[in-house]
Amino acid sequence: MKGYEGRTVLVFGLGRSGVAAARMLAEAGAHPVCADERRSGAVPGLPDGIEPRLGPFAADLLGGVDEVVVSPGVPGNHPLFAAARAAGAPVIGELELAFRFSEAPVIAVTGTNGKSTTVSMIGAILAEDGRRAIVAGNVGVPFSSVVRSIGPDGYFVIEVSSFQLETVDRFHPRSAGMLNMTPDHLDRYARLEDYYEAKERIIEPLGPGDVFFYNADDARCAALAGRTRAGAVPFSVSTPVPGGVFLEGRYLIRSMPGGTEEIFVDRRELAAVGLHNVENALAAVAALSGLGVRSHSCRRALEQFRGLPHRMERVAEIAGVTFYNDSKATNVEAAVRSIEGLEAPVVLIAGGRDKGGDFTKLLGISRIVRRIVTIGEAAGPIEEAVAGEIPCARAGSMCEAVREAAASAAPGWLVVLSPACASFDMFEDFEHRGREFRRCVEEEARR
Repeated sequence: MKGYEGRTVLVFGLGRSGVAAARMLAEAGAHPVCADERRSGAVPGLPDGIEPRLGPFAADLLGGVDEVVVSPGVPGNHPLFAAARAAGAPVIGELELAFRFSEAPVIAVTGTNGKSTTVSMIGAILAEDGRRAIVAGNVGVPFSSVVRSIGPDGYFVIEVSSFQLETVDRFHPRSAGMLNMTPDHLDRYARLEDYYEAKERIIEPLGPGDVFFYNADDARCAALAGRTRAGAVPFSVSTPVPGGVFLEGRYLIRSMPGGTEEIFVDRRELAAVGLHNVENALAAVAALSGLGVRSHSCRRALEQFRGLPHRMERVAEIAGVTFYNDSKATNVEAAVRSIEGLEAPVVLIAGGRDKGGDFTKLLGISRIVRRIVTIGEAAGPIEEAVAGEIPCARAGSMCEAVREAAASAAPGWLVVLSPACASFDMFEDFEHRGREFRRCVEEEARR
């Protein structure tokens, strides 16, 4: 996109997306000013010659700035936003910035749970169908770092968070989806409604030539279908949905033009386990409505897709007990959805930093969860929420939790790390937590 040559742009927040934005701006001829509220430390990957300004925000950062690109981790009540308004500098996010440079159409996926898996499934189906596609966004690959990699004949498949949607303006996906909406990030939003409203911004630009795919089993998602001018494509694991994609018995089916229905995969053939992954597969196929993707491409891709790291990832089997790493389940609803489709008894490892979740929802899976080993700051609240219904034991470390869970499980049972909490009380992020779980399971196997 032309128009950034010679412009001064403040990039505030220098994680992966901020560094990628700064590099793209420099390549476009802009002058990025880079800042981060960390007090010290190296910031690798910045364009040559740029020294970041570290430390608390100060309004003088905005001197001579034409625009601000803000990290999604910076909340809307941060002083930066008021100062930028006073200085007349628009504030956008890295997602919005990258979209302005994109030549390829965008397929965007938001919702509370399942986004990373769904965008990865979409990318796998497109690749199987011979299409050029790149998966990026909140999944871990900044959109800015890949936006110039493909032209108009390809597709970008973008995972979009509520944080990113707070700072969009022209962002206009060709196909946009809402997987589900359940309480999350109440440590950031003053009201649950604020979180939902941020998510719902994804439908605002959609028009008659676009697709809105949505979870017909989620009342809030279904209500959005009546508020958009886009072609609405429902998906459901509970009931047939005309014009959509659904599970009937063990078969995944999509409606075809003329009212016919076509089976594209047998649920038993899916490599990714759990009912939630059936739902993700349905969403992925719904997202591609109108693109002429062949059924055998859907089938082959989904039969080969084994899931993502830290998302119901099979780690090992020890003495007949299978261990699963679901560290990405950072809220209560995600943990419940991962476990409710399992058929074997489960010893659950849960806990971490509470994000304002309702731990009593774990009682809904008490028929499956035979014991909970709690960790981290939320150990007490979890134990209190399930008291008298699910036995609990507390562990002081991940390895202690794995040892306790292994000792509690009988052959044929599952031990699942599905924490229902953020990781930041004990770990750098959910990936670090998952890696530590894997290391502890490997240590248990050697005992």
